[in-house]
Amino acid sequence: MEVFVMRTLALVMARWGSKGMPGKNMRMLAGKPLIVYTIEEARKCSLFDRITVSTDNVENADTPGKLGAEVPFIRPRELAGGA
Repeated sequence: MEVFVMRTLALVMARWGSKGMPGKNMRMLAGKPLIVYTIEEARKCSLFDRITVSTDNVENADTPGKLGAEVPFIRPRELAGGA
């Protein structure tokens, strides 16, 4: 008999080149970068087995790793464009 285990991934998109506020994911709010709030809430949720951050900037990659989120690669900026 085969047993399959369902795993759930939280994917946090952290685009650097915001038109309105470049670098907003690393802007400080009440002493923490904005991206930290998203990762902390995902960690609180019992639905997720893994948290992965997709970013197009190396500066965004350090902070998620310190919080237990994975940053498997830096996304090419040409794939991070908005509509």
